[in-house]
Amino acid sequence: MRRIAVVGLGMVNALGLDKETSFPRIVAGESGVKKIESFDVEGFPVQIAAEITNFDPEVVLNPKDFKKAHRFIQLGLLAAKEALEESGLLDSEGKVKEELRDRFGICSASGIGGLGNIEANSIACHDKGPKRVTPFFIPSALVNMLSGFASIEFNIKGPNLSCVTACAAGTHAIIDAIKTIALDGADRVLVVGAESAICPVGIGGFAAMRALSTRNDDPKTASRPFDKDRDGFVMGEGAGALVLEDYDLAKARGAKIYGEIVGFGESSDANHITTPAPGGEGAYRAMKAAMDMTKKKYPDMKIDYINAHGTSTGYNDLFETQALRHAFPEGVPPVSSTKGQIGHCLGAAGAIEAVISLLALEANTMPPTINQFEKDPECDLDYIPNVARKKDLNFVMSNSFGFGGTNGVVIFKRCEA
Repeated sequence: MRRIAVVGLGMVNALGLDKETSFPRIVAGESGVKKIESFDVEGFPVQIAAEITNFDPEVVLNPKDFKKAHRFIQLGLLAAKEALEESGLLDSEGKVKEELRDRFGICSASGIGGLGNIEANSIACHDKGPKRVTPFFIPSALVNMLSGFASIEFNIKGPNLSCVTACAAGTHAIIDAIKTIALDGADRVLVVGAESAICPVGIGGFAAMRALSTRNDDPKTASRPFDKDRDGFVMGEGAGALVLEDYDLAKARGAKIYGEIVGFGESSDANHITTPAPGGEGAYRAMKAAMDMTKKKYPDMKIDYINAHGTSTGYNDLFETQALRHAFPEGVPPVSSTKGQIGHCLGAAGAIEAVISLLALEANTMPPTINQFEKDPECDLDYIPNVARKKDLNFVMSNSFGFGGTNGVVIFKRCEA
């Protein structure tokens, strides 16, 4: 199998519009959760989210194109732009270099896509008739239009793919990109996951499931992964992007390599539409598959840090803890969830958390799990409570699990000089 390097990273979330701004704030344990500003939350049982409030779409799109691209696409383009610009693969006009385009792919991810546009146009159709539905409604809402817009914006002409696997979509997009390069379908792939579902029907829908925290009076501490008093996740929005490249090609051109992707695992719970399999059985199998793959080349591999899915919901945190114990019978390495800082970005979470994992690997710094106030006796691992920790990191793992019982895990390795 071809070796695969990560040569570019981009990230936007409630703590910053790029990785240079947001990653230090994540490490510092800051929270981007606050009262929702994008719509009137009066009467909603949940009134908080990790919302991005300072984003100007003109940075990535001409104003005449705003209505053609839902906000999740706009955020995804911003993260993709950051990742591609530092990859060294763009020409002076900000497009992929001409000689690379046919062998350059893209794989996007989102859990819900343009939910806000679906909501708005449904209301318009119901209240005022079908003629009031905008002709841009469908293309602005489709999940794969993120990769469509990005391919046009950056002149990417290789495989054009998209993953829609709920909260595992970002990680599955990385895995699909790995397979594309490994099977010689492309030499390079842009992966971008984006989500922006903070709208009335998005908040109302998850609130109806009792999946969201209702700590409206204490937003900064609302998301409490693995804490005894966790009461649900906090919705976030944002995007993460990674540029994957054949390792030998990256080395030959002297590219900066954040890490090598050395293993991945996928599984299905086959249990319940929203509740994980008891004991985290499906999550365990995905982690084991990723580690088994890694150990074929690195038999002495030892995972040094795990970025957990860690949603701050009762079952997820408990069953992920149990899965980790099963996967690491000799002792679970330090684990943290960064969703307390930036919320749960749904289909974008896996891409964002992969970026965080690679930045942690580069900095030898494990971000904390914030809002650890009282330990859950059943969640008894080292979750790096409240304060980041320095550690020499060589192998890091990132977990993502989604509704429908779909699981994805990736392992990154420090690149040797």
